[in-house]
Amino acid sequence: MVGAPGHVMAMGKIKSARPGSDEGKRRILLAARTAFATHGFEGASLRAISASAGVLHTAMLYHFPSKDTLWRAVMAEMFEAVEARFAAVTLELAGEPPPKLARALVREFVAFCASCPELHRIMTFEGCSDSERLSWLVDNYSRRLFDSVAIMAAVASPLIADPIRLYYAVIGLSASAFTLAPEYRRLSGRDPFAADEVAATADLVEKLVFGRELNAPPNRV
Repeated sequence: MVGAPGHVMAMGKIKSARPGSDEGKRRILLAARTAFATHGFEGASLRAISASAGVLHTAMLYHFPSKDTLWRAVMAEMFEAVEARFAAVTLELAGEPPPKLARALVREFVAFCASCPELHRIMTFEGCSDSERLSWLVDNYSRRLFDSVAIMAAVASPLIADPIRLYYAVIGLSASAFTLAPEYRRLSGRDPFAADEVAATADLVEKLVFGRELNAPPNRV
């Protein structure tokens, strides 16, 4: 509900965000992440996003002059977050045997999928058609994720030799319970985002991909 100029009213309170404010930009990115994950690029509305973020539409356009610009910022933020987590694990396990690092990276990927289910939801939309956006994702981010998840795991696992098949298997195993959380809850009566559920998912993915010959590394949920 729109109030005085420069403000948006939500739940009976007026929220304001200066066009250049970091807080307003953060709210926009979070609202956009949800919108793109729920409705896809075509179905997401900039005006609905600005309303959900509690900022004026003109304030959103100050930061993100087009839907494509906003979408790219959302995707970059999520992919760079998982890359940062992988880098931290790699640094922590520097000098350890490759199988141990590979297992830790897979477990870290499960933890990331639980913390950010929107990435897989958006990628499901984008992966269904060969678009310019998909090309941008593959060239800038997906290929690096493939290198981190699939190739590293393939080196360590005697069970699966084909990196591309392993890549999609790891993604499906790691992300599906969180991407389809409402269905998961109805079928199981459990919350897939609960810490013990995330740890159990990581255990299962590790065992299915690598077998049982090593102890699972500590979970980093």
